Amino acid sequence: MFKKSITISMILLAALFLASACSAVNTEEPYEDTEEPVETNLPLETNEPVVADDTSPVCASQLDTLFNSEGESDALNDAPEADDEYILVTYQVSGDEISSPKLESGVPDEFVSYQEDTASQENIWQFVTDVIPADQREILGEFIIFTDGVDNTIAAVDEADTGGKWTIEMDIVDSQDQATMSTALVHEFGHMLTLNDTQIDANASSCSTYNTIDGCSRSDSYINAFYNAFWADIYDEWSSTVEFSDGEVNEDQVAVFYEQYPEQFVTDYAPTGPEEDIAESFLYFVFSSRPAGDTLAEQKILFFYDYPELVALRGTMRSNLCQYIQE
Repeated sequence: MFKKSITISMILLAALFLASACSAVNTEEPYEDTEEPVETNLPLETNEPVVADDTSPVCASQLDTLFNSEGESDALNDAPEADDEYILVTYQVSGDEISSPKLESGVPDEFVSYQEDTASQENIWQFVTDVIPADQREILGEFIIFTDGVDNTIAAVDEADTGGKWTIEMDIVDSQDQATMSTALVHEFGHMLTLNDTQIDANASSCSTYNTIDGCSRSDSYINAFYNAFWADIYDEWSSTVEFSDGEVNEDQVAVFYEQYPEQFVTDYAPTGPEEDIAESFLYFVFSSRPAGDTLAEQKILFFYDYPELVALRGTMRSNLCQYIQE
């Protein structure tokens, strides 16, 4: 079993790609459902925010500002660092609620205050429920608060011990920066979306489709279609140079592989494997405007537009993010 996680370096790469992607989109009709311009200047006598749904230029502007920000919150300036990762609290998830917190022992003194900060933990969970629709969270079984200090791993997902359930893990230190938390959450949700039991058969005795790190992809799964479209021609070369025999990857060779095919990947982390590539591409599908498709990297973003349910999901998540930003 492999934990799928996102690091601070991946967040910085996300911001760089979003900045460059703006020049590649079709600007003639970027918002098909918006015919009238949205008024962005509020009357002086009201503090009411502009209501920005996923089709509005206001929403897109807010997301661009958030995810192209330099990022670290002032709150992180004095945050402790660490040489290891520590689980602080594990919650059980039931719908929108978290309960039965289990506090881990052996937490270093500098992180005890974070372990006891239930208000911040509940705020992080509230953000998860605000952004990810309820029907997409039905497979969540555990919510884990951890930290490895400032930077390093920001968030992760993994399959829970209970069959068919997943855990979502958030670093309480890094989560103090909203841009970092938002990007990490959507990337990790991309893993849940593409590697859950409806997409993967973990118990298959043989596999004629793409064999993911978690099991055999179902023939109609997103990741099998993604693999066939973008990886089938390069997978043997990738696996012979990048992947170790135990499924781990050589990070130096990931960078080399990206240098060989820079127009095929949205970031230089995406060549870590098809699983990370589809999660990174989903991240930009949610946050960026629809690209022209001039490169394979842009075509990977367009891939998700072939699925009406994912287009609807994108709209919901963008609206959720924008409403959250305005609060």
